[in-house]
Amino acid sequence: MRALLTTLPLLMLLAAPVAAQEGGTPQASLESHRDLAHAITDFLSRTEVCLRGCTDAASVQAALPELRELAQEARRLADAQAALPEPTMQDYMASQELALQFLPVWKAIRAHMERLEKDGLMTDELRALLQGGAGE
Repeated sequence: MRALLTTLPLLMLLAAPVAAQEGGTPQASLESHRDLAHAITDFLSRTEVCLRGCTDAASVQAALPELRELAQEARRLADAQAALPEPTMQDYMASQELALQFLPVWKAIRAHMERLEKDGLMTDELRALLQGGAGE
């Protein structure tokens, strides 16, 4: 769990969302490290879907409003992590199965970012959003 939780500062680079209930609305609060692990997994999945849709200049422009919202949600997720006590061994064990979902999505996000750079689609604003949510 600590490895999963310590990636949160890196997640800020991805401008992704906090945990969502059905319908995409952020949860009111994260009450446990398990909740946080689920939120991080959702955070990454929603980011991957957004970046997957960025295939040309028009789609990158169309994704910017969503990425701005996701950057704000990323900051709320970081605040929620800071409010939780240190994870216990039980927290760590309960969240291990999420690592199987976490790592492939993380790799897909990195691949999308590399593709956007390679294809010349990484605009200054997109880069700023992906590097910490700038441009609010």
